[in-house]
Amino acid sequence: MLVGKRMTRNPKTVSPDDPLSTAARILREHRFHHLPVVEDGGLVGILSDTDLRNASFAATPAAGRGGEPGDRPVREAMRTEVWSVTPEDSVEDALMILTREKFGALPVLSGDRLVGIITRTDLLNAFVDLLDVNEVCFCVDVTFSRNMARFEELIDTFAQIGVEVRSVLIAPQGEIGALNAHLRLATIDGPAVRRTLREKGFVIAEQVSSL
Repeated sequence: MLVGKRMTRNPKTVSPDDPLSTAARILREHRFHHLPVVEDGGLVGILSDTDLRNASFAATPAAGRGGEPGDRPVREAMRTEVWSVTPEDSVEDALMILTREKFGALPVLSGDRLVGIITRTDLLNAFVDLLDVNEVCFCVDVTFSRNMARFEELIDTFAQIGVEVRSVLIAPQGEIGALNAHLRLATIDGPAVRRTLREKGFVIAEQVSSL
């Protein structure tokens, strides 16, 4: 899945010389948390609602500022070291950057031109759609050897019992050469699914009871 499919296109922006009150109004009216800062068509920074709050706390008489925080220019509060992605980058890469760097959003650039912004919420919604979690399903985790024939047998098993696979997420298992498939199935008859899988020799991860 590519960033270009999940980003917000043509995002609202501010310039470095706009007052912070203008940025605050845009964030409030549109319920945004981040605004790209653009000057002469190029991205020069990003401003978050956290940056605005920090600027408000810093605007004290001891700081030697005569005006209210809202009168100060955006350039005094924005961050200038900005990570970005392109529309052709994967959402997994965007998620890795956001998680590792503890960002809330990433500007999306095509060349030097700002074309969008992608946020943690955008990525969360992407994985909600990918896993089809909006539908009522039965979930099961199946461990099998790193063998496509075995995976095909797993999928064929569901076809034989008339159960639709809504989504499947495959990841390496702890054992060398093993894979774990997390499946969402369009059925509520979990016991029948588990019984059939065990009859076929598949290893099913047992649910852990919560205390």
